[in-house]
Parts: sequence; C-alpha cells; structure tokens
Amino acid sequence: MFARACLLMFVAAPALAAPAGSYANDPVVLIDYGVICQVTSNGSRPAPETLMGEINLIDQTRDMDLTTRVVPAKAGISFGVKFAGAPGAGGQPVTVVVEHPPMGEAGITRESWAAELTEGSSLNLFTFEFPYEMVPGDWSMLLEADGTRLMEQHFEVVSELAAPAVLSVCYGQDFLS
Repeated sequence: MFARACLLMFVAAPALAAPAGSYANDPVVLIDYGVICQVTSNGSRPAPETLMGEINLIDQTRDMDLTTRVVPAKAGISFGVKFAGAPGAGGQPVTVVVEHPPMGEAGITRESWAAELTEGSSLNLFTFEFPYEMVPGDWSMLLEADGTRLMEQHFEVVSELAAPAVLSVCYGQDFLS
C-alpha cells in the first residue's frame, strides 16, 4: 500500500473462528492481525486511491511475526490483517481501506485498493517506507463491499521505543544493545 500497501495473491487456507474484528454473518473471517518484520515485494499493481498510486504484491503464505495492535513507526515494519472469505463468498469484489492520521503534503487520511474476496486467505499490509508515513496515532484496516463494512481492525502506531516487544521480535539483540 503506501506507506506501501502490500497485498494480494490469494492462497487457499482454512478459515478460522472469527475474532472480534469481523462482523457476525458476514462473508469474511479475520484470521490474524499484527506485525511482519520484513516483507519482500513480488511486484506491484496500480492502486490510484493510495498516496503512492500502487500497491506491492507479497507472498500470501506469510504469517504474522507478532499478533499485536501496537505498531512501532519504524522503516521496514509492516502491519495489517490476514482474512479469508467464508464458504460461498468467493469472487465478491471488496475494497481494502486504511484510515490513518494525516500524512503527506495533502494530509491524506484514507487509502484504498480493490481486491476480491476468496475462500483462500488474503494478507494485506501497510509497510512503513518513508518518514512522512510514520505517523503516530490511531490506524484502522477495513474491508468493505458495496458500502458495507465487513471487517475492521484497529492499530496504534507509536514511536519505535514505545513498542519494545515488537522491536525485540524483529531485531532481537540488535534492539536490546
């Protein structure tokens, strides 16, 4: 996404019980949320409703390195959600939305890109790449279809020293030294 939205490439995965971020009887199941310490882009695709105008494509088989809502504002850190469509929900067009404090010269607060709900899992992340993206405050990742919110997950972006558990997982002894 952008702070590079990292996204798509659906891979089959079993749906698990829906955590609080999903809505009852909706066609989506939140599998996990949190931080991935480092992702590798497998290319990109246009996403005109993002600050950068494109999103990175990433390996959908990745698991979160740490399930957490607290995210350090540090270059290279990615955070977001992994979700799956409920049985029978395949093929539904959805919009992934990231809401965040104002960023960039225009003070953008909402970025989004199109996706398709499948019964396989989808990993959608925001990766901090540039200083103007590392804005502390409340962030949300949402999934919408036809104006209806299907899922949401809230995050708190904090200064890097305010998230020692994440930095310890991502950087181990390098952080502690």
